[in-house]
Amino acid sequence: MKNLILISIFLSLILSSKVIFAGTIDEINKRGALRVCALADRLPFSSRDTSAKGFQIELAEEIAKDLGVSLEITWLRYRFHARKAGCDMMMEAVSKKDDDENKRDIEGARPLTRASDSEKRKFPPTASIPIIMLETYLVGPKELVDGNNSLKSIKRMNIGVMRGTWAHMLMQKAKIKHRTKFVTESELIQGVADGEVDAAFISSPHYWWFLKNNPSISLSAVRDFNFTRDVSLNVGVLLRGADQLTVDKINNVLSDMLDRNVIQNIYSNYGIEYVAPK
Repeated sequence: MKNLILISIFLSLILSSKVIFAGTIDEINKRGALRVCALADRLPFSSRDTSAKGFQIELAEEIAKDLGVSLEITWLRYRFHARKAGCDMMMEAVSKKDDDENKRDIEGARPLTRASDSEKRKFPPTASIPIIMLETYLVGPKELVDGNNSLKSIKRMNIGVMRGTWAHMLMQKAKIKHRTKFVTESELIQGVADGEVDAAFISSPHYWWFLKNNPSISLSAVRDFNFTRDVSLNVGVLLRGADQLTVDKINNVLSDMLDRNVIQNIYSNYGIEYVAPK
């Protein structure tokens, strides 16, 4: 595969620049590069640190390799900057078409990038086939959380949540003591380990990543908590400026990678237990 090209885009440049349109598979082949947008400091998802790229970057590398083109990564501060950056692909999008539009980002506060229904562009953003299901766990010391999979069972606990998540709204509605001081999930799960809260609702990637990097810390996960609705997310990649030929091509690449366990192995490298989409 051609050399990986890293492009750093600063906020001031993004806001002052014109919109650069993403391309179809023909345009990607012509330029010889797949343009992917990613956040620079969001492990285990993505990172500019080459010693730990993040599973989204490794996945993007494999896709570019299968397409026979190089990979250009545009590092963003915020996801909405992707439109002006002209990225062909964002590595995270809700993939199930009938998913509830009110479902939140796996980190909670921001809606997950979705396939748009906008008719303003010739080829509006489109989600790929789902490649993994991301879940939300109740995480805490074994003696506190094991067997507690209902609101009633955690009534007397102090629960950490990400602001704006369904879990946050549930805590408010059930009048359960909770804290929303944590800016990121990494801070949230560290808060559990440090005893700042009794337990917290954590997305599956962050839980498994924390365990991999902190083998001496024992935190248990309740994986069947009753949220009163399904909060799991079938996740794929978001294609921008893609015609149907491009969508089909990327879906075929992803399907082949799933068949060869390439995607599963990438997640495994980050300690993440792979759950197939439903």
